[in-house]
Amino acid sequence: MEEKRVLIPSATGNKLHGVLYIASEKNIPLTTPILIMCHGFTGDKYEWGRFPKTAKVLNKEGYDVLIFDFSGSGENKREVVNLSKQATDLENVYEWVKIQGYSKIAVLGLSFGGQTVLKASLPEIITYIFWAPLLLLHTTGDQADWFKDIAKGPVEIPSSGEFDPIIIDMSFVTDMGQFRVKPALKKLYPPTLIVQGTNDDKVPLELTKKAFSMMPQDNNHKLVEVQDATHDFNEKHLQEFIKETVSWLKSYL
Repeated sequence: MEEKRVLIPSATGNKLHGVLYIASEKNIPLTTPILIMCHGFTGDKYEWGRFPKTAKVLNKEGYDVLIFDFSGSGENKREVVNLSKQATDLENVYEWVKIQGYSKIAVLGLSFGGQTVLKASLPEIITYIFWAPLLLLHTTGDQADWFKDIAKGPVEIPSSGEFDPIIIDMSFVTDMGQFRVKPALKKLYPPTLIVQGTNDDKVPLELTKKAFSMMPQDNNHKLVEVQDATHDFNEKHLQEFIKETVSWLKSYL
C-alpha cells in the first residue's frame, strides 16, 4: 500500500490537494477499481481520520481510494464555498481520475458532499455511495446562526478540522435553493447505497428516508440504518459504515 499526495487541476485555475491511496505496488489503473471520497461542509479530505481509515481498509480489499479538499476547504486557498463550485470540482477530479487510466470508478459523498455528488455530472460512474447525506433542505439552530448575517456579506465558519475557517456568501444559500433535488434523485439509476445513523441530529433519518423513496425502487438501491450512530459517527459506528461500503463495492465495482 502507498499514500501519494497529489494536486488536481480545477476549473478556477487552482490546484486541489488530495491523497491517492494505492492498494498495490503493481497498480494497474485500467483494471484496478477506485473510490473517490467527498468530504462534508466545513470538513476536509481527512474527516477527522474517517476517510483515511476507510481508504486503508479498502486498500486491503484491492481498491484504490482518492480523498481531496474541495475549493476553499482543507489545504486549499480560501475562497467562497458553494454547491456549484464543489460540483465542478468533483467533475474535474473525476476527469483527472480517468486520465490516470481508471475506468472502474465509484464515488462516495458524506453529508454536504452527498448533495455535491448528486449535482455533479459523472457519466459512467459505476456506483454511488452516500454517508449521512444532506439531500433535502433543512436548517438546524446552528445553521440558522450562520445564515442570519449572510446578506451583509461573506461569513467565516470554523472548519471542523485543523485548517482555517471556510467562507460562504449568499451564493451558498441560492445554489442549494435552486438545485432541483427531486428530479436528480429520480434519475439516479446506477446502483446506490445510503448509510445513515438513526441518531443523526444534523441530517434527520426521516429526511433521508424521504429522499431514498424518490430514487428508483429496485434491488440496486439500498438504505442501511446504523443504530444509534450520530452525524459525527466514529469508532464502532464507523466500522459499520465501512463494512457496508466494502460489501457494496464487492457487489458492484
